[in-house]
Amino acid sequence: MTSKEFSSALGQGGRVVAARIHPNQDVLQSIEDVCLSHGITCGQITTTIGSLKRVALHYVSRTEPDPVLGYTTQLIMEGPFSLLTGQGLVSPADETGRLNIHYHAVISGEGDVIYGGHIEPGTITLTTLDLFVSEVSGVEIVRGRDPVTGAVVTTVKAAA
Repeated sequence: MTSKEFSSALGQGGRVVAARIHPNQDVLQSIEDVCLSHGITCGQITTTIGSLKRVALHYVSRTEPDPVLGYTTQLIMEGPFSLLTGQGLVSPADETGRLNIHYHAVISGEGDVIYGGHIEPGTITLTTLDLFVSEVSGVEIVRGRDPVTGAVVTTVKAAA
């Protein structure tokens, strides 16, 4: 369903995968590997907790886009960090056999300072990352550039 205010689609929940990602692993690549190994190509990352030794993320920092940076600011930080919570979406990537992992997290660092945002490649586990992914069917999740805002956004529609 698409209207002026939103786009949406009705799907169904399926299998749930629980995993532990081991130390010194790239978070996004590991989530992709877990999903691919269980045949999940469309789903929701419902739960993540754990610890990180390095974080690469970007967060929304402006209401008008910068010509180079868009709406966001990037942070790359060495830890340790506690991964307090994280969630996201799993969808097919443009490249055959790959997945798009759209993952946001809230972390705490030294002095219990809180950071949050869109996790990028190069975010590395410290001791563990506990992960739950729920499969979704009947919905297509597509990431792409919005022609109005220029930002990369999620579009959903009923699966063909």
